[in-house]
Amino acid sequence: MICLGKGEESDVDILKLLNMLFSTETDSEDKCQILEEDFKIKITQTLESEVSLMCNLSKGIEEKGIQKGIQKGIQKGIMAMIFALKELQISEDIIISKICDKFQMTEEMTKMYLSKEEN
Repeated sequence: MICLGKGEESDVDILKLLNMLFSTETDSEDKCQILEEDFKIKITQTLESEVSLMCNLSKGIEEKGIQKGIQKGIQKGIMAMIFALKELQISEDIIISKICDKFQMTEEMTKMYLSKEEN
């Protein structure tokens, strides 16, 4: 079993290598330097471009995850606002107007959220 992550240091070279390569906290230049200095791996242009590509991929995956989290947070905020306004017995027309204004949404999208809240 191979465990990667921040919390555990490994004395096994392959685990150290994998931890470093998959780290999102180290940029490609630093990774290449570590590969050369710590692991005695000769850095070629091909290897350097592969490491750079891998770093960009991991950053892209991280960014995608962040965006997903933001969207979920916005959706929860919209639902909470709808629930709060309904509890205050605000009319659906005003709720739609407020949601459209606050979240720059179309009326159709807002109505979808309203129908979700009713379920």
